[in-house]
Amino acid sequence: MVESPVNHSGGKPQLWKMETMWVKGYTPQKVLFVNNNTICYPCGNFLIFMDINTKKEKVLQCENGSIGVFTTNSTKSIVAFAEQRLKPFINLYSFPELTKTSVLTDGAELDYVLLEFSYSGFYFASFSSLPEFNLTIWNWKANVRLCSESVVGLQPTILSFNPVNQLQLCLASEERLLLWNIERCDDFHLLKRIDVKLPAEDGTPVGSEDVGIGPDSSALTYYGPKMLISAQAGLVGDLANTFVPRELKKTLVQPISVCWTPISDLYVGCKTGQLLLVDAELHRAVVLATPFNEQLSTGSLRNMSSNVTMSVYPELKPCAVKTLALNKKGLYSAGSNGILFCIEVTPHKVEIEECFSVGMPIRNIAFSVDFESLLVATEKGSMHIYKPSEPDKVTTILDIDSGDYVSAALLGTGKQYCVDPLPPRDSPPGRVMIPAVHATFTPTVVATTATSAPKDTTHLDTEDSFADITSASSDVTTENQTETAPSSRSARTLGAVQVWSVADGKLISTLILPVKIKVMASCPSSNYVALGTETGHIYFINLAKVETPHLVYQIHLHNISIQCLEYDHGGQYLLAGCSDGHMFILNAKPSKQFKVLGYTEIKDEIMGCSLAFHMSKKIVNCLILASQTGDDKSHGATWLTRFDLLGDLAASSTSVDHRGKMNDVAIRKQDCQAELPLTSVILNTDHHVYGYCTLTRTIYKYKITRGSSNDTFNLITQAKVEGHQLGPGFLYLSANQQYLVSVARDGYIQLRDANNLGTHLETQCHSYRLGGVKSITLSLDCQTVLTTGVHDGTMVCNTERFDPAGSERNKVVLDYNHSIISMLDQSCVAEDKVLAVLEQQKEGTKDKLDVLVDISHLSPGASTHSASSFNTTSTSSSKSYQRLDDSRFPESTWLETKMAEAVEKDNRKHAEAKAKLKQGIKKLRATIKRMMLENENVPEIERLEHHEFNLDLKEQKRLHSEGEEKVAKVRETIEMENLANQYLREVIKRECWDNMSVKGRTLEAFSSGLAVTNYPMRERNSGELELLKKVMQQRTIELIDLKARKDIVETPPKKEEKEDEEAEDEESKEEESTALKGSLTSEYGVVNPYLYKQLELHTKDEKINQIILLQDVIYNIKTAFNKEFDATYKQKEVEMARVKDRTMRILEIMQQLDMDEEVWLPTMSNKELPEREFEVQDSEITAERYLTPEQKRKLEEEYKAEQLRLLAAKADNWRERALKDMMGGVLETKKSDILKMEIPVPYFMDKPEFEWTEEQIKQAKEYAIKEQELNEEKDKYRKTLESELKKLQSSVAESRSNFDDIMNKLFEKKVRTEMIIYQEELKICNLVFSLRIEEEIQNRNAQINYILEEQKDFMAVKSQMTQNMKVMVDRFRESYDDLVAEDRLLDRGFRKEFSDVSATMVDQLYKLYKRRPKVQLQRIQVATANPFEDQSQSVDDNHVSFLAAMVDLDSLDSKPENLDPAVWNRFCESRKKKIESENQVRLKAVTLAEMQMFLQRRMEEDENNGQQINNLIQELNNLREIKSQFQLNLMVQLVLKQGQVEVTSSDFIPDYSNSIFLHKGGVEDLNSTIQLLGEKKVASMVERKDFRKKIVQVEWECQKMLMQMDDLHNKIRDILKFKISKQAQMYLREANYDSQINADIMGMERSVQGQEKFHSKVLKKKQEAIKELEKQIAQLKKEMKVMDRQLKEQHISVSERQNIQEMITPVESEKDTRNRFRDLMQHNRLTELSRSQAEDIAILRSELERQRMKSFPILAETEQYSYA
Repeated sequence: MVESPVNHSGGKPQLWKMETMWVKGYTPQKVLFVNNNTICYPCGNFLIFMDINTKKEKVLQCENGSIGVFTTNSTKSIVAFAEQRLKPFINLYSFPELTKTSVLTDGAELDYVLLEFSYSGFYFASFSSLPEFNLTIWNWKANVRLCSESVVGLQPTILSFNPVNQLQLCLASEERLLLWNIERCDDFHLLKRIDVKLPAEDGTPVGSEDVGIGPDSSALTYYGPKMLISAQAGLVGDLANTFVPRELKKTLVQPISVCWTPISDLYVGCKTGQLLLVDAELHRAVVLATPFNEQLSTGSLRNMSSNVTMSVYPELKPCAVKTLALNKKGLYSAGSNGILFCIEVTPHKVEIEECFSVGMPIRNIAFSVDFESLLVATEKGSMHIYKPSEPDKVTTILDIDSGDYVSAALLGTGKQYCVDPLPPRDSPPGRVMIPAVHATFTPTVVATTATSAPKDTTHLDTEDSFADITSASSDVTTENQTETAPSSRSARTLGAVQVWSVADGKLISTLILPVKIKVMASCPSSNYVALGTETGHIYFINLAKVETPHLVYQIHLHNISIQCLEYDHGGQYLLAGCSDGHMFILNAKPSKQFKVLGYTEIKDEIMGCSLAFHMSKKIVNCLILASQTGDDKSHGATWLTRFDLLGDLAASSTSVDHRGKMNDVAIRKQDCQAELPLTSVILNTDHHVYGYCTLTRTIYKYKITRGSSNDTFNLITQAKVEGHQLGPGFLYLSANQQYLVSVARDGYIQLRDANNLGTHLETQCHSYRLGGVKSITLSLDCQTVLTTGVHDGTMVCNTERFDPAGSERNKVVLDYNHSIISMLDQSCVAEDKVLAVLEQQKEGTKDKLDVLVDISHLSPGASTHSASSFNTTSTSSSKSYQRLDDSRFPESTWLETKMAEAVEKDNRKHAEAKAKLKQGIKKLRATIKRMMLENENVPEIERLEHHEFNLDLKEQKRLHSEGEEKVAKVRETIEMENLANQYLREVIKRECWDNMSVKGRTLEAFSSGLAVTNYPMRERNSGELELLKKVMQQRTIELIDLKARKDIVETPPKKEEKEDEEAEDEESKEEESTALKGSLTSEYGVVNPYLYKQLELHTKDEKINQIILLQDVIYNIKTAFNKEFDATYKQKEVEMARVKDRTMRILEIMQQLDMDEEVWLPTMSNKELPEREFEVQDSEITAERYLTPEQKRKLEEEYKAEQLRLLAAKADNWRERALKDMMGGVLETKKSDILKMEIPVPYFMDKPEFEWTEEQIKQAKEYAIKEQELNEEKDKYRKTLESELKKLQSSVAESRSNFDDIMNKLFEKKVRTEMIIYQEELKICNLVFSLRIEEEIQNRNAQINYILEEQKDFMAVKSQMTQNMKVMVDRFRESYDDLVAEDRLLDRGFRKEFSDVSATMVDQLYKLYKRRPKVQLQRIQVATANPFEDQSQSVDDNHVSFLAAMVDLDSLDSKPENLDPAVWNRFCESRKKKIESENQVRLKAVTLAEMQMFLQRRMEEDENNGQQINNLIQELNNLREIKSQFQLNLMVQLVLKQGQVEVTSSDFIPDYSNSIFLHKGGVEDLNSTIQLLGEKKVASMVERKDFRKKIVQVEWECQKMLMQMDDLHNKIRDILKFKISKQAQMYLREANYDSQINADIMGMERSVQGQEKFHSKVLKKKQEAIKELEKQIAQLKKEMKVMDRQLKEQHISVSERQNIQEMITPVESEKDTRNRFRDLMQHNRLTELSRSQAEDIAILRSELERQRMKSFPILAETEQYSYA
């Protein structure tokens, strides 16, 4: 039981107490045994202990924070759990006492992830989360922290001790598997870590390849030494030791479960279904079984003692090894498939046997202490006990649904039953079952479970819905149970309604519905509950017989989710609120068929509702909380609506209209706007409203007052108190309206007095980490409190106890409870009969609904099932699945039906008017059609557009606006795409064109088709030029120094020798230029005297300088070629100009000669003129050009102007007409016009010659002569033109040919230039590669030095530890030697101690002194299932057995004869001391041996560390040798002549004049060498290709980074354009900023001084005023003394008058006197109140006047003047 320790009553005694009766729910963690018969699991803020035999439960609540991870020690009945808070504690409790044994502190800062007990001993392990990630070992018995080790970044899921070795444990995550050994030296403990390499998912081992392996210095490759991948990646540090390239990585198995074996091996279950066996000695993982149907070879089991054949039958499905448990019969495993397997591993195969199936995913399995019972816990909320000795029987000890409760409600008066909704669970396949009604009735609690079923499950067809849903029964046949296998499970989800007993928390029954429950409410006046769903349905469940709940009625109100359901305390009305603001009012009586009385509309979404029931008036006041536009729903709502439901509401016809809407006036509906957002409101019968504000965390009490109009009301705050620390909070009012309960996300329940809001009780039932309290329900007598959590899936039942003598209102409360309970009991009796009738009516319609009925209930006792036909059922409740009545679901909702009926009624009422309107519309339509036909026949200028006939202008405007919006969206999209393309174009243009000093272009030949491109080049920046200059200067100095050293060292040669040397130098220079230089640069004419020789490049700086110089050579080569290219380009332009002139002349001649031939005209292509690419021609645009209205108008104006010009040109022009008539249209005849000239034929030529006159004959002769002369002239001119045409054509052809020859030479030079450039680039590539190798060597060197330093530091720490251990061992050895010496002294002093006894007797006693009993250390062979049973007794057990045997030797029967009993007793005491001393020596010897072994291991580790350091030093030396060899073994590029070829024998007699005779073997050797070199060349080309790919990728990355850099530059530019502050502007504007600041400071100081002076003046005035007031006080004291004397006299006179009055007047009643005195006191109080308020008003008025004068002095003076 849990009592609330909180007392908020202001020091008064605690009258209220709350005790926890029971807790229900399921755990998201594992379920474990705490002893042989009890299991334990956390549930919310509690730990639940359940006896598996009696099913009785115990509850342990966490005192502080909430329960995190937990574990148990079943051998010692200890449970441990960690609190969830900052710096959490680990609490250890003993069972069954539930007393706290110890508390472990300072193990974590934030949270614990895993906890575990050792199987034997007192070791306890914990693992903390971030930030420390510590694995800590404790001695839980002594409450001592032994040691810890940090594993940063590890997120483990498994922590397990070795049952046979308490000094070994396993820590595993999904990525890693770690074994830890605890080594101890007396009280010092040390954790040693062992990493187990996991195999890949396909079963192959994962090797490190060359990761972590040093290079081989004995052999260098062709390209140099091959370094580690980490060195190639440039990694140095811890990451280099674990780096694996992506292409070499393999997907590893992910451990999710482990299980130790009796030989300390480890079974590991993996996420993808693999089963591993880890050897404890070799620390290697072997795959025993995989989820694939395959056989693994025995070769993968190398280093194992036995050959294990991989037999996978049946195959393990994924996650089938999620949890493991070992028994002597085999290894048991289970997973998400819901099947329990027994795996037997033999030396030859792995056999897997299926034990039984629970039909749902299994979370964990665990054996009891005696290993006779196996606990199987599922994910869905059931627990089962499987006994390997009785495999045919499986016992279900718990079967509840897991998940979060929707709500909980007490059934009826709340004394016996409660109802709660649970989360969804999968439905088994089978028939739809509706249970029959049981005649028995037992007290129960009903619980409703919310489901996550899809929305369409409420309208399931017969075929589409559940095929068959059956409830479990003890006599289910094998055939039916086979259908419940996981492979045939239905995917549908169900919502459960559970009935619980309030007294003991027993689950009575469960009803499964295929709906998702949103809210639930229990009717006080009848035994049924109402369920609201997301689809707008309300289901009514009959709970009159709680063993067999039934659905008796259902109604579909709305298509919107039901947000809230609320009954009044009298059970008259049911209010159902939807999220769209519709509030439906239903009659709660089953006798009224749950009639919907109507609905009212509330503003926006309904957040909550409250009902106040007047038992005497039978009136229900309703208050609705709803949100409005602008409200933050997370903080609450501000809109309140109240209305009244009268008793005759159902009988009144004026209160509801024909659409079903309630009349606002009839229900007296009023609205109010709250000042603060409220998350919950409560209304009582005294017109008070209680509200909870989450923003202020305050509970308010309001008084309802009349508003400004009849439809509004106001709220006046009467009281407020502080609420909960976390929100949102919710309020609940007891039925007697005396107590107010508040709950919130902090998990606390606060019980307050509804009148003064004083706190009676505060207790925590749920954890704030899991969302706190979700709902709370109070019984009518406030004795039972039922709560549910938000996310903890817990339902807690508490009982409240209070002192009856502590409250005066208890009698009133009890009277009210008695009256309302009697009223409700009478109503329940009548209404339950109606529910039975409704149920019978529903049962009668089963045939029509085509639903099969089958009854299946469990007996209250324990149930057992066959393993082959097992189906999970509860042992204490009946569970039924019920299909909804689809025929009762109308096609439309109640609201839609009402609307349709209203529309139909309106249609009947206005049918005649509608018919007239339809007739008029038809006539209008015919008229418009006729007008449109007439419009088609009118002229175009008079024709109207079709849209002008549209009479619906609004629709036309809407369509037009929609079209405009679409066009705007499309235009905006296109503009953004264009903008992006423009930006990309600008970036590409800037990078590839603008930044190029030499633009890339192509030069094409005229006719040969040859094309040559130049080299696009960037301008070298100042940095590059400065670097080149620096290198050249450095190289000049080196050459001068080299020459000077040669002159100093070498002796001058003789003359003849000098000539020979000069000749040799010339030859060597020639050879060097042709071969050793490695390129033909000198032949090209580009020579750089600063280049190094290839055989002189040893150092890194020389290679870098050589690269820079080679880049300069390449730049010069490209520059030289570009100059020649530009010259050729200009020559082509000149030739094109000449050819164009000649071609134009050719065209003129061909036109004169009337020749129609194609003439070649030279043009420049876009490749030759790349500038054209930036200009878009009109011909390139295929789409229609878009013109703006302005452009269209301009084009129309130009067109009109052109038309006017043409008309003017067509007018009569007498000048042109005269020129044409007189001179043929020209003023001068050109020679080129001769061919066009014609002699006019005389007019008489058509006549016969005999008709000619002489004059005509003469003219005819002249005509003939002229015509002949003209023809001769034409022939002569034509021949001249033809000869000129031939010359021009030949000249054009010659120009084309000459330019093509020039292009051929340019092309050849381009090829040679490319060859030379490639040669130089090859040099650069070789140099870069060598630099890369040197960098890799340097990285490896740095990594070795890093590891060496780490090893040295580690060696220093370990050496110091070893020295300390040596000192500790030496000290312990000294103590051991002292103890041994003391033991020997006891032996030597025996005879002295018994000197008073005879020598013979002393010898006999000495023999008995040395005698020891022989203890039989034989274990009694008992057949147990424990695979870890101990084979030998412990040292303590042996010592106890030894002492028990010594009792017989100490008896008087063993006493020698004639020995004094006193001496015998003294002898026994001495022997006991000796035995104890020997035992201490033996224990010390064992400890000393253990310490020596610990010291020996540390010394061996030191030796291993020293050996590792030596190996690292040796590797470092080898690396230096490799580096020196690589620097001396240079790669030289040679230029060789082309080889000789074999003479072909195609001719009959070959020509051997230019041939040489060679031996066949030499040719073959040469061919083999050529073949070998060719293969090497191909390999080199492939490697270079791959390298170029990487270069391209790097260039792409570079371009990407350059673009990002441009974006960053733009951002910087935008930032620079930001406005600066005034202070910064003043700093920039003022020349002397400091002086300005000083001036401001001085001004402020002067103002401060002025204020201080003013303050001193005001202070003096105040002091003077105080003195004046003191004088007045003294004067008033004098006056008071006078008044006191007068008051005494008045008292005397009053008493005299009172005596006289009593004698005269009769005696009045005491009641009248008190009333008169009360009136008098009230009059005095009101007088004083009015006086004080008048004074306050005067003060406020003067203060207002003063403030107004201070703010507006001018206006104040003006007003005073005007008033004056």
